[in-house]
Amino acid sequence: MTIYLEPDVHAHLADYAARRRQPLSIMVEAAVAAFVDPESREAQITRRLSRMDRQLEKLSRDTNISVEAFFVFIWLWLSANPANPEPDAATRASVTERYDRYMDALGQRLAKGGKGSDRLTQAEDL
Repeated sequence: MTIYLEPDVHAHLADYAARRRQPLSIMVEAAVAAFVDPESREAQITRRLSRMDRQLEKLSRDTNISVEAFFVFIWLWLSANPANPEPDAATRASVTERYDRYMDALGQRLAKGGKGSDRLTQAEDL
């Protein structure tokens, strides 16, 4: 059987076969068999679903940690800062300024792309 492959596809396949130290014909045969075999497709889908399930579990865990941390912070903050029954204009201005600084800091942190939960997972890996 003779087949035609685009040059870049052929190069990728030849590179893959070389890394595996297998003949190119065996790699092509395995790829075609995996493509047409419904059980192989089912195994691939199962692996992908398992990976997605693990990612969702991690996301759920990270979300729960974030929510709990936020509630603990709010509880501690409320317990450390008594309510001001009648805030004056200076107090309101101070609160507004502190809130604006908080929102700016949060926006900058989110723009960086790093997450605080990443540090938690790194600590777990140690």
